Amino acid sequence: MKTLLALLLLIPSFSIAEIYNGTLIDAHSQKGSLISAEQLSKKINEVDVDYTLLSFRQSPSKIKQDLKIIQNSTNDKVRYLIPTKLFKFTQKSSDPKLLINELNKFVTNMKKSKIDYVGFGEIIVQHAPHNHKKLKYEGINLDLSSKRIKGAIDIVLGDKKPVILHVELNDYENDSKKILKQLIDLAKRNPNENFLLMHMAQIEFEEAVLIIKQTDNVHFITSHADNETSKRMKNKEIGHSQSGWINIFDEYNNLKKNWIDLMNENPRRFVLALDNVFDGHWLRGYATRVFIWRKALSSLDKQAALLIACGNANDYFKLDIKCLEERS
Repeated sequence: MKTLLALLLLIPSFSIAEIYNGTLIDAHSQKGSLISAEQLSKKINEVDVDYTLLSFRQSPSKIKQDLKIIQNSTNDKVRYLIPTKLFKFTQKSSDPKLLINELNKFVTNMKKSKIDYVGFGEIIVQHAPHNHKKLKYEGINLDLSSKRIKGAIDIVLGDKKPVILHVELNDYENDSKKILKQLIDLAKRNPNENFLLMHMAQIEFEEAVLIIKQTDNVHFITSHADNETSKRMKNKEIGHSQSGWINIFDEYNNLKKNWIDLMNENPRRFVLALDNVFDGHWLRGYATRVFIWRKALSSLDKQAALLIACGNANDYFKLDIKCLEERS
C-alpha cells in the first residue's frame, strides 16, 4: 500500500477513489537463474501485490531451496506452480515420451517431499524464436494434438488443476484457426476443467468473443497485453523475440472501451497476471505495472474488478484466501 500511495503522489490530479484497492493476485510469474531468491522476495515485499503464483525457470535441484527462502521471506505471499517446461520440454528435438516421464517423476518428487503447490506453470505450445543475451531460443510451433502437449495436459488434468497454455496466435498466424478450433474442442471435451491462456493468447478481440461464446471454461490471463510490452516490441529488431503481442490499453494506460465492456459482461473469463520472467521484469518497473493495473481495474464494475484481480484465481487454483473489495 505504501508503494501505491507513493506513486499516486506523483500524479497531482489523481483521486484515490480512482484506484482499485482490493486484493490483487499475480496469477503467474517466474523465477529464473538471473535473479536470487532474496532479490525476488525483496521486490514482492515492496510492490502492492497481495499474492503471487510462482513458477521457476532454473535448475530443478535449486527449486525447493529457493521456494522455501521466498515463502519465508515474503510472509507466505507466494504459492508454488510446478514448472512444466524443464527437462528441455520446449526444445524441438526432445523426445516427447522422455519429457513426460521426467515431468511425471518431478511431480511425484514434489508430492513425496510434501511441497505444497496450487497448480502448474504454463505449458509452452507455441513460442517465437528469441535472439538476445538473456535467451537464445530457436522457437517451437506445436499444437494441442502434439504428444508432449497432450501428455502435459493429461498430467495437469489428472491432478485436478487448471491448465495454463501458452499459444501465440499472431506470431504463428497461419496456424491460429487450427489452434482456436483445438482450444474449443478441448474445452468441450473437458467441461468441468479450466483452461487459461497466457498473455491473452495474442488473441484479437473478435477471436476472444468467439472463445467466450463457444466455451464456458477457457479464460484469458492478462499478462503482456499492455503499453510496456508494445513499447518493447517497437524497440526490438524483427526476429529478436515475439512480435504478436496484443494491447488492451489505449495510449494513456486506460483499458480500451471494447475490452472494458467484454470484461464487465464476462468477468469470470479473465485472470490478472504480470508474468515477470527475466530479472529485469522484477527489478525495473514492476511497481509501476502494478499501479497501472490497479488504475485499470478501477474502470471496471466493482464485482468484475474483484473477480479479475483475485476471485477467479482464488477459485480456479483453490487458494482459499479472502478476496477483499477494499483493503485496510
